[in-house]
Amino acid sequence: MFFWDALPDYRELTAGELVVGTPEDFAFAVFGLVVMQSAYWYARRLQPQIRFARRVLLGHVLLCVSEVSFFFVSALATVAMFDHWKRSQFVFWKLMLLASAVFAFFCYKRQLASVGDALLEAQPERAGKATIEPKETGKP
Repeated sequence: MFFWDALPDYRELTAGELVVGTPEDFAFAVFGLVVMQSAYWYARRLQPQIRFARRVLLGHVLLCVSEVSFFFVSALATVAMFDHWKRSQFVFWKLMLLASAVFAFFCYKRQLASVGDALLEAQPERAGKATIEPKETGKP
């Protein structure tokens, strides 16, 4: 959802235009950040209890999505900070919102990467059963 909302702004920023957010944009951003952080910290508590089956392709896809998503957010933050900061006045709460967004997407990246790693490192169902063991005959 973030990418759908932020992509037009990113295009305007990279074209050199000035992008001014509406109060609704900032409310949407704060709501999204609260949801992202709540979900991340809740999932972090549950993570040791969750086990996945081995899915190599899905694990690699999640690792790729995690890296690309953070790259996009980092690029957007870099353009907003260094290229367009001189055009607008310094507003502390906007800087804090930007820093919070970068941190939230870092957490999102870590969560996707940890699930991707768990999918890659999971043991196949037949792992450990490759040895030949004597079958029970039913005799004492």
